[in-house]
Amino acid sequence: MSLKDRYTLGRFPLAHKGMGEVWPARDTQLDRAVIVKFVSTARLNADLMRRLRREALLTARLDHPGVPAVYDFDQHAGLPYVVLQKVRGITLADLVAEQGPLPFQWVAAIGAQISSVLLAAGQIGLVHRDIKPSNVMLDPSGAVKVLDFGLAVVRNDDRYSRITETGQALGTVGYMAPEQILGEPSDHRTDLYGLGATLFDLLTGRPPFDGVTTTTTLRHQLDDPPPRPAQLRPGIPDDLDDLVHALLSVDPRGRPATAADVYRVLAPLSHDLPPIPGVLTDAAEAVRAYAAIVGRVPQQTRPTARTPAEPNALDMDLAARRAEQLHAAGQYRAAARQWRHLVDQRVRRHGDDDPLVFDFRLRIAGAHSALGEHSRALRQLQQLLEDRVRADGPEHPAVLHLRQEVANLSARHRPSGRTPSADR
Repeated sequence: MSLKDRYTLGRFPLAHKGMGEVWPARDTQLDRAVIVKFVSTARLNADLMRRLRREALLTARLDHPGVPAVYDFDQHAGLPYVVLQKVRGITLADLVAEQGPLPFQWVAAIGAQISSVLLAAGQIGLVHRDIKPSNVMLDPSGAVKVLDFGLAVVRNDDRYSRITETGQALGTVGYMAPEQILGEPSDHRTDLYGLGATLFDLLTGRPPFDGVTTTTTLRHQLDDPPPRPAQLRPGIPDDLDDLVHALLSVDPRGRPATAADVYRVLAPLSHDLPPIPGVLTDAAEAVRAYAAIVGRVPQQTRPTARTPAEPNALDMDLAARRAEQLHAAGQYRAAARQWRHLVDQRVRRHGDDDPLVFDFRLRIAGAHSALGEHSRALRQLQQLLEDRVRADGPEHPAVLHLRQEVANLSARHRPSGRTPSADR
């Protein structure tokens, strides 16, 4: 079949996805492979036709290398269709099914690229609402493409109002955020939850919530504490384990504030990418593709110049107060994350031995202790004690105080009989 005497469809569809059919095709005018997405004739109705048009408009608005380009939108015999860039590669769902859990460096590199897409989406108020492994593809060069904006919404824009079918779930069980399950409004943190569930899947080879039935899965998502990938796969870096745990917070306020915050954790872990046989063409090429796609994005989301010292000091003071408020409210994970960010800022300006760096590190350990992660808090206190002795000597009052903190925490932790790995 030919569309507009330009697009020649293949003999068979690639898949039936959601509301329609996906066909391979060739753009004879530009001599390139494309994808054509139709509304299924068996399910054709006015709502689905509007929804396909809406998906095309939203995808076209999101000009980012991590999103397939939209080439055309039209109708054929009364059926609307959209012509999209053909993406080579494999979905993350198929990748995990074939390879099992991925190297954590690749999980970080993939997650950083998805974060860059979410950053761009946030700039136009777009919420995808269906981030999951089957909606993300990995190109043979290591580049990521986020697919299927059929459930996306744009905040405060009536042109892209919610369009659904009767009885259709707004998301995918096990990956959609609790606020989606409850029918509450979605924002950018909804996509961060989907990203967290996706990273958990890539790290462990299974979704974070997987009940016997849909109802039990949803109940686990709403009622159970977020799982930690390190419980299933020891050896995951603490920062990555913490990030995934925070992304899966039931309360959106417990998740990272923005995709930029997620990127800042993932990007440093995306080094020394190992080969993935049969999937990637070349690891070095993958590194270059990754750098080209995500390296520039976070810098575009914030001002690059902050020359006066006074405003920066004021911002740090406000951030420290915010961390205190989070801790006082029992949001220990978010408080620890805020203090860790303050440590990074302070070290860059004043060095490792700055008194406030020691103070923030002590507060981070206290937050992990409050979370019940005693062995981790103890490791942090012991490292802090070593650094403080080196900087101030063994008899400094702060050193003596730290020795007492270490002794107290050791005494509280010893009777529990738990091993350090249990708190990871």
